[in-house]
Amino acid sequence: MPFRDTPSEESSSPWDEPSPNRRIGLVRGGAILLESDGFRVVDARGSKRSKLHPYESMTHVYAADRMLLVGLTSGLLTIRNRDFPDPEEGPKEARRSLLARLADRPDGQHWIEKMAEADRLGDRNTMSLVTWATVALCVLGTWFQLREPMVEQVGAFIPDLFARGEFWRGVTAHFLHGLSPAPGLVTFFTGNIAGLPFHLAINVGGLLVLGHLVERPLGSWRTAIVLACGGIGTMAGVIFAEHYEVIGASGLVSAFAGAILAIELNFPASIPSYWRLPRRLFISALILQFFVIDQILSSQVAGGAHLGGFIGGYLAAWLLGRPDIESLTPGSGLRFSTYCAIAVLLLGISGALPLTRHDMGALERHATRILNTPQTVNLYRHENAAAWFIATEGGASSLGLELAVALADRAVVSTGGMHPGILDTLAEALFQSGNRLGALLTIDEAIRLMPNEVYFIEQRRRFTGERAAHDRPPPPGSEAEGAPRFDKDFELRPIDPGGPILTI
Repeated sequence: MPFRDTPSEESSSPWDEPSPNRRIGLVRGGAILLESDGFRVVDARGSKRSKLHPYESMTHVYAADRMLLVGLTSGLLTIRNRDFPDPEEGPKEARRSLLARLADRPDGQHWIEKMAEADRLGDRNTMSLVTWATVALCVLGTWFQLREPMVEQVGAFIPDLFARGEFWRGVTAHFLHGLSPAPGLVTFFTGNIAGLPFHLAINVGGLLVLGHLVERPLGSWRTAIVLACGGIGTMAGVIFAEHYEVIGASGLVSAFAGAILAIELNFPASIPSYWRLPRRLFISALILQFFVIDQILSSQVAGGAHLGGFIGGYLAAWLLGRPDIESLTPGSGLRFSTYCAIAVLLLGISGALPLTRHDMGALERHATRILNTPQTVNLYRHENAAAWFIATEGGASSLGLELAVALADRAVVSTGGMHPGILDTLAEALFQSGNRLGALLTIDEAIRLMPNEVYFIEQRRRFTGERAAHDRPPPPGSEAEGAPRFDKDFELRPIDPGGPILTI
C-alpha cells in the first residue's frame, strides 16, 4: 500500500497503517511516520518533516508524564503528550511501536539490551552527595563572609599571591561569593548587613540543576573528580585570561556543564532519555554564555574562569569513560584520586584559617608576600587590610610594623592619597611604629578630605596625647554611642568592623 500522510476516510484508528509503513497520528495533522528503516516526525498541519531517524539510532525511549522522550545518538526528541489524540495511551503505544520496530532490526536485541541497561542506571535511588556538599560549602563560605568581611580578601583567587605561596586561594575562592549592596528598605529592617548573596543564589541554582544531571549517571566518586578538574581548569582559565581577583562557584557550575556535554556527545546511549537535555538548546545556551554574556560583561564576569572550568569538566567526564552500573563502584585508582582531591580541599580551607583569625605571624608573612608582588592599584584593599590588622591587633614585631607602614604607604600611593580611610591606616601604622609626627601629618590629610568626620579628629587627639594611646575612637558608621557618620558618598563597608572604612 502506498504511504499516506493523512489517514484515509476508511481508517478507524491512528494505529491501523499496515506494515512496513505506519502512521501514528498526532493532533492538527501531525504524525509519527514509521518507515521500514526508521521514523520521521511530521509537525502540526503537516508543514514540516524531520529527517529519517534510523531505528538503530534510538538510545532510549520513555513515556514521561508530559511528553514522549526519544533519545537518539544525535540528540533528544520530545513529543508532548497533548499532541496525541489520546494523551494517556498515545505516548505509550508510540513507545511500544518504536521499540517493536527496533527489535525487528538485525541487531535490534542488542540495542534493546542497551536500553534496559540505561533503565537500570536510571532506576537507582541515590542522593547527589557531592553536589549537595559543594552547595553546603558555598553557603558556609558566604556565611563566614557575612560575619567577617576579611574572609573574602583572604580567600579570593589572586594569581600573583597564589604564585607566591598562598596556594589555599585555589580552593577557597570557589566557595566565596560577591555580596550585592542591600537596598535601603532591606537595611531599614535588618540593620547594617554586609550585603545580599545574589551571586550565591545564582551559582547554587546552577550547581543543583546541572550537578544532579552529572552525579546521577557518573556517581559521587566520578563527580568529585569532575569538580576537582573543573576547579583546576577554573584557576588555569583565570591565569590565562589575566583576571586579577576572582571568587565564586561559577567555574564549578561550568565544569558540570562541560561534563554534561561530554556525556551527551560521547556516551548518549548510556543514559536514559529523561536525564538528557535537548542538544541544540543546550549548546546554544553555552554559546550564548561564552560568546555573548561573558563578552558583554567582561568587566564584571570572569569569562576565563567559566571557560577553564568547562574544559576541565568536559575532559574529566570524557576520560572517566562511559557511565554504567559497574562504573559506579570505584576502583582503587578512582578512590585514591578522590581522596587526594578531598585532602587538597581540606588543606586549602585550613591554610586560610590563620589569616582569618588575624594570626600575627600569618599576617606578617602575608604582608611580605604582598610587598614582593609588583605594585598595582588592584592590591590596595589587601595592602590596607594587612597593614591595619598588623598595626591594631597587638603583638606585632618591629619588622611587622615596618611592613605595615610600607603596605599602607603603597595603598596611599595607589589611590592617589584621596581615600581618607587608607590615610588613616598609614597614620595608625606610623603611630604604632613610634613616628608620631608622620602620623599627625597623615591624619591631617584625612581631615582635610573629610573635615566634618569626628573619627579622624579623635584619631589626631590620640596621636597628640590628648587621648590615651590605647583608646582608639569608634570607627565611622559604627553603632557606638556618639560614633561619627560618613557622608552618604563615603558610606561603604569596612574591611573590619573595627578598622577604617574603605571606598572601593
